Amino acid sequence: MKILLVRPPRRDRRDVSLAVPPLGLAYLAGALRDAGHRVQLLDARAEDVGWGQIGGRISAAGADLVGITATTPVRDLAARAAQAARPHCRWLVLGGPHPTAVGAAVFDEVPGLDVSVQGEAEISGPAAVAWLADGSRGAPPPGVRAPGRAYVSSAPPQQLDRLPAPARDLLPRRGYRHLLATRTPMATVISSRGCPHFCTFCDRGVGGSSWRARSAEHVLDELEQLVGAGVRFVHFYDDNFTHDPQRVGAICEGILSRGLDLRWNCEARVDGVDAHLLGAMRRAGCSLVAFGVESAWAPTLQALGKGFERGAVELAFQRARAAGLRTLAYAILGAPGEGPAQVDATLRFCQHLRADFVQFSTLCVLPGSQLAGQAHEVADVRSFIDADLERAVVSDLPPEELARWLRRAWGGFYLRPSAALRLGRAAALSGAWRESHRVAGAAAAWWLEAATRT
Repeated sequence: MKILLVRPPRRDRRDVSLAVPPLGLAYLAGALRDAGHRVQLLDARAEDVGWGQIGGRISAAGADLVGITATTPVRDLAARAAQAARPHCRWLVLGGPHPTAVGAAVFDEVPGLDVSVQGEAEISGPAAVAWLADGSRGAPPPGVRAPGRAYVSSAPPQQLDRLPAPARDLLPRRGYRHLLATRTPMATVISSRGCPHFCTFCDRGVGGSSWRARSAEHVLDELEQLVGAGVRFVHFYDDNFTHDPQRVGAICEGILSRGLDLRWNCEARVDGVDAHLLGAMRRAGCSLVAFGVESAWAPTLQALGKGFERGAVELAFQRARAAGLRTLAYAILGAPGEGPAQVDATLRFCQHLRADFVQFSTLCVLPGSQLAGQAHEVADVRSFIDADLERAVVSDLPPEELARWLRRAWGGFYLRPSAALRLGRAAALSGAWRESHRVAGAAAAWWLEAATRT
């Protein structure tokens, strides 16, 4: 079968979301090719394909089946891409975190779908294609939803080393940038899946709560192939790269013993690193670690299910700085129970930590998260980096006040000369000038819009 996999275009020119390689689609493409299908991949975001061109590009592919990926913040873009694709294919399929989280409701959200693929798609994706090609006879395969048909869930793959490699050859050779990459060209790698922790705001529908990892040797083989292809920077997209410190240590040792000239970033929990591990990571080329700080207020950390205390946050940042690593802090402002004093304490805490970068956000209710199962009154509060058309935010602060705190947070941190210089240097090292201009333009528009309302 001839198959086209699509990541939809940006919503508009103000969209500042990163154009990083869509590894989920690349993994699925590899699995489909192993099953004997002819596969194309259209990353409209990286190729700057706009909404005026997307229908023509899909039509030109001449695919029997079009598969589209969707996350919740951009679910409207997936629906729009599906509408553009429907006249040009026999079968239309949607996959990714959003259809996994909302289940059968996706068929109401995106009319015209033949099936949706739930969870990790390397097994259920090819099974869905085979079922459709056979005339949809019998029950859908596990992990595949069809309108009006019974659904059976599927277990995620356990032996990750046995999965087909992502079909990176189908991705555009240029067009990918990461503002915090210190070199170009860059690539993304997923070395583990799932998360055993229970943060209330996370949707773990795709990866699940069981942590599964590729072996260190398997990861190193992929890194060696990437370096051989000219890649100089890797961003590990694991939810918790350092969950198994021994495995991370083996990866670091292997990078050094194989002589891989590579720099990389990762994400970790503050209670999952120590000085020895961070030092090994730095020697092996790690340049930045991102930590979920969330809040300086202990009741918020407890309510969000973080499982650590403020002291662990301070220690992790101290250790990372001592190892020579840059840090990124994720902070959530105005969670239920927080007032102005608590939000201000979190802003001051981020500066106290001496984080190199901070991403300020609000507490958003995602389908599939624990928060989604609780009764909340939500409001639409967004900053310039949020990709949502509408953002379901929960807070005890009035929406206008929470929006003011967001502007104060971003401005108070990044308008300092030292932080502005770091951002400029990051843009220069990453080659992400275009992305930087887009971010600056979106931030300016966000501030201007707020100023005109006051």
